[in-house]
Amino acid sequence: MPHRRGPWTPFFVLAVLYAVVFGARALYQAAVRSVRLEPGKAAYLHDEFVDMNLSTRDPVLLERWKREAPEIVVRRGGLDVTTIAGVRRLALREEGGMFRGAWPVPWNAEAGDYEIALIGQEGLGDRLKRHGFKIERRKPAALPRGFSILTLESVTPLESMEVVGPDGRRTDWRGLLDWAQYVGVDAFWMLGGQTPGQKSGQLWVSTNRAMIAKVAKECRRRGLKFGVYAMCYLTMSKEKVGGYEYALDIKDGRPVETRAISLRDPKRPRDVAALLKSWREIPEVDYVGLDYIRNALGGYELAEEFFAEMPGVRPPPEWPRLTREERMVWFARKKIMRLDPAFIDAWQWWRSHKVAGIVRRIKRELGDAKPLWAFTLTWDKGWHHGQDPVMMNDAGIDADALMLYEATREQYDALISDWRRYVKRGDVQLIVGDVIDWPLHQRAADGPGEFYRRSIKAVDQIYADGPAFGVFFHDIGRALWGRVGPWGARGWMDEARRVTRHIKGRAGR
Repeated sequence: MPHRRGPWTPFFVLAVLYAVVFGARALYQAAVRSVRLEPGKAAYLHDEFVDMNLSTRDPVLLERWKREAPEIVVRRGGLDVTTIAGVRRLALREEGGMFRGAWPVPWNAEAGDYEIALIGQEGLGDRLKRHGFKIERRKPAALPRGFSILTLESVTPLESMEVVGPDGRRTDWRGLLDWAQYVGVDAFWMLGGQTPGQKSGQLWVSTNRAMIAKVAKECRRRGLKFGVYAMCYLTMSKEKVGGYEYALDIKDGRPVETRAISLRDPKRPRDVAALLKSWREIPEVDYVGLDYIRNALGGYELAEEFFAEMPGVRPPPEWPRLTREERMVWFARKKIMRLDPAFIDAWQWWRSHKVAGIVRRIKRELGDAKPLWAFTLTWDKGWHHGQDPVMMNDAGIDADALMLYEATREQYDALISDWRRYVKRGDVQLIVGDVIDWPLHQRAADGPGEFYRRSIKAVDQIYADGPAFGVFFHDIGRALWGRVGPWGARGWMDEARRVTRHIKGRAGR
């Protein structure tokens, strides 16, 4: 039997049609009127820019923001957060139909939740949808309690090396490990990679390449942990290795190449990672490390990139008319004069961000099979050299070895105070170290005694909330063949032995 339509059917169909049309129109208008302010991702680490994104399809707003750039502010606990270079309000710029900005995470910012607010746009009301972000900390691989290390910074061939051991007898390279055991350290770390090699165009010095596995096995036999490290961005010769971009310095008013590889060179991180991966495959290698992982010399070739990426600083009005060389000269003078604190703060953060990015790339290739350490210079918490310990931790460094060298006693005390105020034990794992060198202790009357006092002060006071995670003594080569004064190697190693006992005692070992 055929179905018969009632008299209300056409009206019902028409009502549905109107509902669909008007509903779609309402949804379209809501979509056009909607404004979204959100970060690029939910969480960030300390070496990153927080990428801010503001979007809408409202033509009135778009025209307004094109005339006058919208500004955002980041808040925590209801309070505005000031970031690098004194930036509190961040102006967004138009990019691909959106308005974007990059907010640098402040130095050692508190972990937790942060909000983003749009300034002067209160009339948007419920149209504005906002999403905040978190700042997080990476948890590094744990170190043994009261960790202690003796280092060797030398590419002298180990196979032909003669060493006078703690007992005064002459022996071969194994005497280096005799000293490590005499001091009572947990680990022996040695230099394994340095550029360039012995032959023209050779990337790495190869004198001890075959010995690394032998030293590692001997350390394992003796109950010592073993680590090997590479010098990354400073080369040890004026001879250039092909395929790299070198950092530029200013001399006599002109840019000149240094013997340091530029931080923006794309090849160097891959080469360093490949070397570390070859060591990682040796079963008895426990740690791999990085030295000169910083803006070693010059760096003025980075000036244009710095201004393009870093908020809060601007080049001079004449910048577009300057040649690349003139820009670098202007930049160098600006930096050296140090009259603009915001500029210096931005430059130090940005270089540290670049270095952390390099560490992140190396760590990504290396993986987590072996803990990774780095040597850090310590003036101004490392910032002076383009190294920030919190950024390094978040990028992949498991232990930051602080080189507390080349300072008078007053300068040394100031260094320790700076670090004590800046980081806590939960922020980064610090290993503190002093150099075995009498002139670098200002030829103190008791020589090794000053070395002991400084080492103990660093162990006990580098943090305000507890002792350092470890201590290292740099290096056995200097103790044996360096400027040790009338005390000889034994005098300095005796004091290192006392420091080792102290840090192990603090750790309850």
